[in-house]
Amino acid sequence: MFAATHIGRDHARVGRNNQDGVFVSARVAVVTDGCGSQPHSEVGARLGAQFLGRWLSSQRAFDVGLPERAIEALTSFLRQMISPFEADAERLLEEAYLFTCLAAVLVDGRGMVFGVGDGAVLVDDELIRLDAGPENAPPYCAYRLSGRGPVPQLHFVGEAKRLAVMTDGFERLETSKLLTLVSDGEALRRNALTLQRRLNVLAESERFGDDATLALVEG
Repeated sequence: MFAATHIGRDHARVGRNNQDGVFVSARVAVVTDGCGSQPHSEVGARLGAQFLGRWLSSQRAFDVGLPERAIEALTSFLRQMISPFEADAERLLEEAYLFTCLAAVLVDGRGMVFGVGDGAVLVDDELIRLDAGPENAPPYCAYRLSGRGPVPQLHFVGEAKRLAVMTDGFERLETSKLLTLVSDGEALRRNALTLQRRLNVLAESERFGDDATLALVEG
């Protein structure tokens, strides 16, 4: 139901855009993180977040097969996006469509979190940090177009009152500060800008090096 994002100081310093994407609705939260070494990865990240969020919002079956169905749908979407540019498809894919993704679904007190790549997940008050892998090189959804995987990972399934997904800009943030950021759901509901304002204030002291994006759903 709530989302906020802040551009990392390393990106701002060199004049690069925020390369994260986000989607949030009453029961679905999605964050995407574009590949930092590519010039236009915010394009794919933002389109991917919107597609995956809307696709999940249209679903009625939330079984353990959902992650694979969702990422396969996202893969098909990426294929459609680059297919008109066959001659330059490989270059376009690399420059604009490399991103990780994390998605949370919360329906009637039952939740599921899955994704491809790194970031962090909050299940009620428990924080789960996801490793980027060797040499800080996470897998990207678009790699599936070349048959190299990756397989979506199921990070949580079960009862929950609150789920949040975050890009890796939050990786060094203390759990207590994160909980303060998302605390008091009533205050968040009273003003849709509250979470963004809290993140802006927090960023002044934390000085996030990378883009930091969070999407939150509550039961």
